[in-house]
Amino acid sequence: ALEAARLLLGHFPLPALCEALANARPEDTVHLLTALERLAEFEEIRASFFSDSVAAFLRQGAESQDPRVRVVVAKLLSRLAKEGGEVGIGRLSEHGLLEASEALLMDEDTGIAEAAAGTFRAVMQYPAWREAALGAVDRLQNTLAGMPDVQRMRVLHLFIDIGRGSEDAFKALEGRGSYRHVLGAFITDDILLKMVSVELMDSLGSFPAGQDFLSREGVPEQLALNLTDPMCDDSVRLCVVRLLSFIIRRNPTTMAKLLPGRESPLAQTIAGMLETSGSESTERLTAMNAWANISLHATGLAFFLQWEGRLNTILGHVSSMNNEVCKGAMAAWSLVLEDRPPPSQIVEVGTEEAPAMMLWEIAERRLLPAVVKNLQFKPFPDVRFHAWNLLALLVQSRAAAQIVVPSQEVRDLMLDFTSELDSQARIAKHDFVKALLRHNDQWLAAFLDEKVMKVVEEYARQSAHWVPRTAAVSVGQEAA
Repeated sequence: ALEAARLLLGHFPLPALCEALANARPEDTVHLLTALERLAEFEEIRASFFSDSVAAFLRQGAESQDPRVRVVVAKLLSRLAKEGGEVGIGRLSEHGLLEASEALLMDEDTGIAEAAAGTFRAVMQYPAWREAALGAVDRLQNTLAGMPDVQRMRVLHLFIDIGRGSEDAFKALEGRGSYRHVLGAFITDDILLKMVSVELMDSLGSFPAGQDFLSREGVPEQLALNLTDPMCDDSVRLCVVRLLSFIIRRNPTTMAKLLPGRESPLAQTIAGMLETSGSESTERLTAMNAWANISLHATGLAFFLQWEGRLNTILGHVSSMNNEVCKGAMAAWSLVLEDRPPPSQIVEVGTEEAPAMMLWEIAERRLLPAVVKNLQFKPFPDVRFHAWNLLALLVQSRAAAQIVVPSQEVRDLMLDFTSELDSQARIAKHDFVKALLRHNDQWLAAFLDEKVMKVVEEYARQSAHWVPRTAAVSVGQEAA
């Protein structure tokens, strides 16, 4: 391919191709644009795009009336920025091509604008050129109020994307007030603007720096006010619950204001979402994710463990006939248990470790049977992945493992090397076997036949796709 590109350039150098494009018939334009895109893919050729004549064509092309030309220019500039590194960005700046990308951000065509945004995301990765990008941020902010809605939302998304890529970049934009503009689009009496801004806020709350920003200066309380508004749109309500759960997860001290008791707006909203029914599962999934986020620290966990009615509902969703709810519930329990190994000794009520002790007691007595039933009766690969994954966490507890291992149904599944056809489910099952041995090797042989124990140990040493020479059926018979 590189040789073909060089052959083409031997007959038609880049400046000649650009000149031909400027005077091309409509039917030839597509072929010439495609050729330029393909040529930019080669590192050996990329430097040629920074000649004065080609750079002049790119600047003119950014202002072309033909959207086909503008989209190729936007993509070329983005590729040159992303793959050219710090030197390439320097060349773009020398030739005024960063300004051309800035203009393309305002293009009505979303594809063109997104490619231009990619240029600025690439520039922000290099401290030496960050000031140039921040200058563009300043200019964009100064004109935000007069922008059409589509372009304004696009620019706010760009601010979030830049901040997500670098903590230093986030701080720089935060200092300029960029994220106050994002917040202002959501915390407003304009219902339509608020609904359009839901995706913005979800994006801002999806990474640590954004969560930290949302947890400060009264923002959580402002967000929570939406939950008391009877006219609040469902999409806004779901967004607020997600954001507040991330805020509490990131900054547990906000619990005192956001979840002071069961009657607080956030607690009642989560409770209501958990109790919804029907085929639409979004509210239940959002509520379970919120429960898991809040329960990652001891205060949040204690809050929900003492709320028996809600705990029953969350446990019940593990057995839901709705596969999405069933998977979501098991994923939520996995998140809560993941970094909480079972306490090694009895702890006193009222101590910091007490919620974890209570959690594991509930997991062993009430959660474990539901997970085992999911493995027995639910054939869906995605459900089985979550079941094996959760079971691997549960068998960290000796009490849970001593319930699982004597179960004939679980042993049959463990020793049936054809039970999981899906790769992810096979990997999760293999992880379960490794966890079972790692946490329970001192007593496991007392429950398993010597030959079976050897097979299980070998399985743990091998890959998830390993199958012993002995047929799975005969191994199962030996275990009986």
